[in-house]
Amino acid sequence: MSEELSRIFQDLRVNYAANVQWIDVEEYLYGEEASDEVWHERAIKFWSLPMCRANISKQENELSQLRELSVIIRRIREANQPTYNSTHDNWANLINVSPADAYLAYIYTLVSLANPPEHILKAAPSGLNRNLNLQLAINAVSTYFLTLTIPGAKSFGIFDQDIIEQVLKVFKLLELNGYRNERTIWMYFLTVCDDLKLVFRYVHFKEHLQPRDKIIRCLMEILYNNFKLGYPNPCAATLHTKCYELFEEIATEHNGDVYETLQLILRQSFPMHIYADSPPIVGGSRRGGAMKSGEHISDCYINLIGKYPDIMTRILHFYIECVVTNPIKAWKSTDEKVAIGYAAKYDGALFAKCNKSCTDFIIEAIKADDAVGIQTRALDLAERILQHQTEVQWSIFRYEVSKVPREVGLIREVMRSLNDRTFTVRRKACQMLIMALKQGSPMTNKILDESIRFVQFEDDDVETLNEPGAHQNELRFEKPGIVQYAFSFEGHEALETEVKNLPQIIYQRFLNSDNGLARAGGIALLERLILINPLIIYNTNFVRETSLLAVDRLASVRKSALEMIETLLQTYSNCFALICVYCRIWACLLSDEDVALQKQALQSFNQVVLKNIQPMEYSNEPRHFMPWRIVGTLLMTQPRAYLQERFAMLLDKEPIVTPKLIDVIISHLSTSTATEAWALLLFLSSRITNKLDALISIFNGLSSYSMKTNQLLALQLIICCLANFSKPALNQLFERLLTALRSGSIWLGLISSAINLLNQIHYLSLSQAPSMGSDVANWQLELLEDLRDEIVSCAGNFQEEYTRLQCLLGAYTEIIVMLPQDVDERVVGIVFKYLQECTKLNESQFDTDNERMTNWMIVIAGRLCLRDNHLANSLARIFKVILTKNDRPQIINTTLIALNDLGQKHPSILENNFQCILGKLNSNFAMTRVRTFRCVKDVILSGNIKLKGPILTSLLASLVDESPEVAREADAFFIRYKRLYDKLLFEHCLKECPFDLNDQSMLRGVQSDSKYQSPLKGEDMTRNRRLLYNHIISTIEDNKLLMYFGQLKLLAEKTKDKAFVTSPGSLAVVQDMLFIMRRICFHTKGKKATSSRGDGENSDEGEEESAPPPPPTPSPSAAAASTPENVTSKGRGRGSRQRDALEEPLKQLERCLRYVEETYRNLLPVMNPQLQHSFDNLCRAMAMRFPTYIEFAQPLEFWQKFRGGSKTPKRKPRKGHQRNEDDEDLDPDVENEATEQSQLAEGFSDSDNELPLERHKAAPAKTRLGQRKTSCDMLVTELIFQPPDW
Repeated sequence: MSEELSRIFQDLRVNYAANVQWIDVEEYLYGEEASDEVWHERAIKFWSLPMCRANISKQENELSQLRELSVIIRRIREANQPTYNSTHDNWANLINVSPADAYLAYIYTLVSLANPPEHILKAAPSGLNRNLNLQLAINAVSTYFLTLTIPGAKSFGIFDQDIIEQVLKVFKLLELNGYRNERTIWMYFLTVCDDLKLVFRYVHFKEHLQPRDKIIRCLMEILYNNFKLGYPNPCAATLHTKCYELFEEIATEHNGDVYETLQLILRQSFPMHIYADSPPIVGGSRRGGAMKSGEHISDCYINLIGKYPDIMTRILHFYIECVVTNPIKAWKSTDEKVAIGYAAKYDGALFAKCNKSCTDFIIEAIKADDAVGIQTRALDLAERILQHQTEVQWSIFRYEVSKVPREVGLIREVMRSLNDRTFTVRRKACQMLIMALKQGSPMTNKILDESIRFVQFEDDDVETLNEPGAHQNELRFEKPGIVQYAFSFEGHEALETEVKNLPQIIYQRFLNSDNGLARAGGIALLERLILINPLIIYNTNFVRETSLLAVDRLASVRKSALEMIETLLQTYSNCFALICVYCRIWACLLSDEDVALQKQALQSFNQVVLKNIQPMEYSNEPRHFMPWRIVGTLLMTQPRAYLQERFAMLLDKEPIVTPKLIDVIISHLSTSTATEAWALLLFLSSRITNKLDALISIFNGLSSYSMKTNQLLALQLIICCLANFSKPALNQLFERLLTALRSGSIWLGLISSAINLLNQIHYLSLSQAPSMGSDVANWQLELLEDLRDEIVSCAGNFQEEYTRLQCLLGAYTEIIVMLPQDVDERVVGIVFKYLQECTKLNESQFDTDNERMTNWMIVIAGRLCLRDNHLANSLARIFKVILTKNDRPQIINTTLIALNDLGQKHPSILENNFQCILGKLNSNFAMTRVRTFRCVKDVILSGNIKLKGPILTSLLASLVDESPEVAREADAFFIRYKRLYDKLLFEHCLKECPFDLNDQSMLRGVQSDSKYQSPLKGEDMTRNRRLLYNHIISTIEDNKLLMYFGQLKLLAEKTKDKAFVTSPGSLAVVQDMLFIMRRICFHTKGKKATSSRGDGENSDEGEEESAPPPPPTPSPSAAAASTPENVTSKGRGRGSRQRDALEEPLKQLERCLRYVEETYRNLLPVMNPQLQHSFDNLCRAMAMRFPTYIEFAQPLEFWQKFRGGSKTPKRKPRKGHQRNEDDEDLDPDVENEATEQSQLAEGFSDSDNELPLERHKAAPAKTRLGQRKTSCDMLVTELIFQPPDW
């Protein structure tokens, strides 16, 4: 080989330039700045070099020699080449043939031909063959690299870093647009890369790191360009892969420290980890797609794990930590997710090959405080790990492999993150857990399935549903028993506590969140948990929490809630708890403000109910019995009229009701689900087209005193579908109903529907009769006479026929209101006589039958007397006696309703009996008080009765009623009344109530009813009076509250009068006024001025979770009260208007301060310890609230002891925060707390700080649904049919 090498070098030497070194060539190409003439001269010198002359034949011969030299050296470097001789095949034998300086100059010059500078190109000879020059340059690169592998290259100066740098410039050709699509050039570079592998295999770069790093940089640029711009041609894909092969050759000990080398490669390839798709071929048919094996550098790193396990563990762990804790700032979220995907890939490979995992780091990253980005990226990485099954691939040393799956720790930390203080982390953890449950690896699915299935869930205060008995042969989903532990993996005990807390965390942190995305995520997660363990439905607050989603403010959340229950019902068909929740949500969506959700509800009913209905003989699964259980639950919880109305509206354009379906439903009328079948037919009645004559015979078969609900439903169905019956069938039904009404053999609840049906049949007959036909309803007159005779007859035998008498009276009143006939005196006399006898009975003498009959007689009497003023007044006197002597809730409620109905027609009745009605506000029964308040409320809001005097006092007392229902009714009434009639009502009440509540109206110059006694009078009612004052104060604006201090003058004038001071109850009035002033001091301290509670509405909460509230700032009132200068200061905008509003109250306060001491002096003769405490507390509160005014208040001797108490050590204000004088005196929170504690120590009631409505709450409502935690059974009905008055 040495002879061949010598020969070729000898031939090449002909082209060497004599006495020219490579630095001279560099001067020609890139010399210092000079004039154009100098640059031209340098170019002439360059082209005059032997190897640059444009002689094509000579250049072709030269190219052939370079190729031959490269082939020989490659042959020498073949692994099993026996002809290689290290003694002769080295530069020691070649240096004389090819001197180093000349050779390097030769290579430097040829390489420069690839892309010469501009001034060189301008001076180029005319016959320049650029393609040939390009081939010469690239072959010179390969030749030079290969000659570096000849022994002695470093010793004889062939290895030169500057030459290598020049050679690497050839790689720039791959970036030039003109060459990107030239496949030949890329093929040349494939050869160059192969030669570079030989260089790094045989040449040591350990002491020459700079050229090695530059080569790595060139390779990286090729890779990045391919990813960014795509493959220019198919050869580029091969070159792409060869770059990775070169990295593996470079990462050897003789080329530098392996760890540092791989660390360098990783740092430079770090941004490459955002590419998930294979580069497309530019202009070709390939359009990218999934990354192929070996196409990304991650495959190269994974291959190196087998070669350097410890080093690659450190390298790849470093990558994982960087991606999680410090990704590139320019990356988008999608880029981060791709990079995290590669991190999971690395972790899986390390775990499988080295038993090394980064799970500990991930867990610590998830726990990171104040680093939401780190936490979310760590959760992303954990999610990827949980989705891919990876096991340690060791056949020996298995004792080193942990028996606890690494997924256990990750799952535990993810579950803990559901309760993180940051919403973003909680939401990410929720999404991740849902993904793990849906698409987790087999090991992840096993861990989650067993952990959730075996854990025993239990919550406090779980809503228990009274499940009705099963119908005959009904199949239903029963509550499963507790599954015994049978874990198939180690470490399950670490998850037990977290899994047990999952439902409660979902309810509190997700379903009750202010953020709609959180609520939707919680719904999805809860669904996945229940699909594994249905005990969550029964042993947690599932029913209550999910029912509240029916009224969520976001349509998407309401839709998700319905879809969740649908999915669960598919798995747990005919589960009563799920059916209850479904009915609550579905009924709300049936009239949702979003029309799309209304259609969604109808489609849901079609899927869950209608499509599961089968004939009884084919009903062999729980889902076939589920429709009847759903309909039955709807009947128990929702008004039928509402359901029927919504179905009629929504079914108008939906062809889901078919004759076949109606026939199947009718077949169930003779089964145990007959009631539900009748109801379902009624709901679908607007779309029924079947002939329904068969229903008449089924109706006739229903007994009068059994199946009452079925009869009622049947009558309503027939009314809605009259057109579907034949005339003979309707005639038969008409006669049967008339007979039942005449004889009184009909259930009370059917009378109204039966008479309505008779009228409908009558009108249908008239509409089809000839124009000359009679339109006189003779049957009504005849029926009325028959009923009158039967009533008189039954009254004579009351004890045996009182039940029949009830039916006859009911039918009589229904008919009489339809006809212009006067009520028969005999009938009225019978009813009045019975009621008069009832008034003679003591309350204890009423049994169940008496009470029921009395209620019915009250209703009948109200109907009979409605049109006659004389009868109405006579009846009102009877009602007055009943209200006075009786307190049985049902009787009183019925009487109040009847009296209210009479009052609508005859207003004087209510006016004459209003005091008697008010007296029932003191009933022992909360239900009576609620009904009484509603009656009084309707009268007052209608404008018939003025709200003043005893009436106002009684209604105000309802605000502090022990019953939450009464208190809420009263609160809603006053809010509405203030908006409609008197916005300043509570401001007047605050001044008058201390007199009126203590029955001392005469002390303020007002004549009062001597028969009336305030319900809040007396020392034992002090707490309730203070609750009422607190409520009124909480609804009034600060500037108006401060005006109350004008009462100090009134108080001083009143206490001068000895008659006032010595009158009973006057001291209670004084103490109440002092209490109000003291509470105003505390209420207006350190609080932003807001509109009154009654005049505003709750603001709409945003869908993003609200940030923590800012620290409280001094209110305008507090700032204005601090110094007189602040009071008079002027400014622009809303703040100045607030200061102006506060100016007059504060001036009045300053003028009235002198009356405090005067009042105190006037009361000295009757002063007692309680009154002394009241004065001391007021003065202390005023000194803390208005320190500037108290500082100069007169007389000095009186205020001296209180001034000392107002001084507190001033704290140094923080930088950038200016505190006014009032702020420095006392922090409002500290002041309130300290004052309240001192009050309790001094024996004051805890009502000093309490609001009446707040005390009815078991816990403060901290969430948007806190106030709706009760009465879930009536949730839908309450919301739809009992909207708030305001």
